[in-house]
Amino acid sequence: MIHPILRKSRYLYYYISIWALVSVAHFFIIYYFYDIEPIKVVVESLTFNVLFGALGLSFWYAVKFSNVDSQPFASIVVTHLVAAVIAVGLWIYVGHYILNKVFSTDSDYIFFLNMTRPWRFVSGILYYSLTILFYYLTINYDSLQEKIQHETELKSLVQTAELNTLKSQLNPHFIFNSLNSISALTLIKPEKAQEMVIKLSDFLRYSLGQDGKQKTSLKEELKNIELYLDIERIRFGDRLNFEKEVSKDCENKFLPNLILQPIFENAIKHGVHESIEGVTINMNCICENNNLKIKVKNNFDPDAVVKKGEGIGLRNIEQRLLLSYQRTDLLRVKKSKNFFEVQLTVPQEED
Repeated sequence: MIHPILRKSRYLYYYISIWALVSVAHFFIIYYFYDIEPIKVVVESLTFNVLFGALGLSFWYAVKFSNVDSQPFASIVVTHLVAAVIAVGLWIYVGHYILNKVFSTDSDYIFFLNMTRPWRFVSGILYYSLTILFYYLTINYDSLQEKIQHETELKSLVQTAELNTLKSQLNPHFIFNSLNSISALTLIKPEKAQEMVIKLSDFLRYSLGQDGKQKTSLKEELKNIELYLDIERIRFGDRLNFEKEVSKDCENKFLPNLILQPIFENAIKHGVHESIEGVTINMNCICENNNLKIKVKNNFDPDAVVKKGEGIGLRNIEQRLLLSYQRTDLLRVKKSKNFFEVQLTVPQEED
């Protein structure tokens, strides 16, 4: 771990500034309470505070190599008490030696210097305590920031894994339904089965091509949806209708890839599949308040017997939105007597 004060030049500047303020305070205290010439007070203040400021940089190494987690608290306290006495004793000795040499002819000042030795010792202990407290706080802060960074990275990895798991559920789910349809068409309409195989191949090529991306444009996603609907029309024919109203400014907006498919799959499963009448899937898209707002609405037969499934589609969308945007209000479902509507809100990044 790099010395916290020497890590950046501005930190050293702050450190020097603090000792400059201490030196000023030292000057005014001595000058106000004792009858000492200003020049002598200036020299004393600079001598003692520059010495301790330089000495204080070395305290970091004592703190760095004293392991709070593995060593007993009492042992650390005793170690610092001994270090404090030695450091402060050395500080006073060197300071007195310098000032005795500079003001050797001034007996009054030398007397004052010797008389004030006890409170200098106390102030030195205080300086030592504050310095190592700062170093310990720095270590704890750096440790906390490191843990936060690791937790963020771990959360990101978990989130990516969960998103990949959710996306991997889409293709098997859709392939299973499509293969069942192809199997049925092989016997009654072989040419339709062949056409469906080609369409399915194109669809899967797009889906696999998107696997490494988190987001795609609405324009690209709509191409995939229309390809998906082409596949389903081979099964349902004129019973499946699709209408869309998408403003131009929405086409280049981004959304999680393959997120619309479960909505349309749900509409077909509970609308077209369960009804003998024609079903229209209507899609409306607008951009509002830096959000891409998509509505997909379809009619259905309220008297039809609905087959219960695992509900993987809409639940998948809700989980993906939560993981991607950390919000729970982006998916809304409305159901009336014979209409089903899904409202999807996708936040856009600020320009």
